[in-house]
Amino acid sequence: MSFAINGQTQLAGVIGWPVEHSLSPAMHNAALDALGLNWRYVAMPVQPGEVVAAVRGLAALGFRGCNVTVPHKLEVIAALDNVAPEAEALGAVNTLVFRRDDGGRLRITGHNTDVGGFIGDLRANGFEPEGRRIVVVGAGGAARGVVYGLLGAGAARIVVLNRTVERARQLVADLTQSGKTAQG
Repeated sequence: MSFAINGQTQLAGVIGWPVEHSLSPAMHNAALDALGLNWRYVAMPVQPGEVVAAVRGLAALGFRGCNVTVPHKLEVIAALDNVAPEAEALGAVNTLVFRRDDGGRLRITGHNTDVGGFIGDLRANGFEPEGRRIVVVGAGGAARGVVYGLLGAGAARIVVLNRTVERARQLVADLTQSGKTAQG
């Protein structure tokens, strides 16, 4: 069942630059239709330097939230009223929620869902990281979330391998500053 966009349609989407290649709208809209929800999910290209204005505009227009992809996961933090602890520790936001507080003021909260998604999937497939020795290949944004999640899940030791040793060391240093530890 597909809904026509009307005054009752709830809106969400993804911002990035570029973003026209994203498969997120097709996947999300198929799921929304399958659930019978009058929602639409759209890809919105936002140039670097325009992120704060774009996010505040989306919130003011009544969007319920949006996902954030490259290169905006750091820049978007300047638009937020609240940053969830995992996003703050990682220094990256990939999900925004727009809500009005009890006083009617619009509030924008940023989250990072990579950690919960990764650890949840491991556990759903029978792998418990607690007490395990784990190797993570890569030191980019996704690896940062993976290492943070594994540390929080009680992994005994994590070794980060990356083709650029300095980047692996930087990831470890950043997470050590946030109260977590790993080895690069």
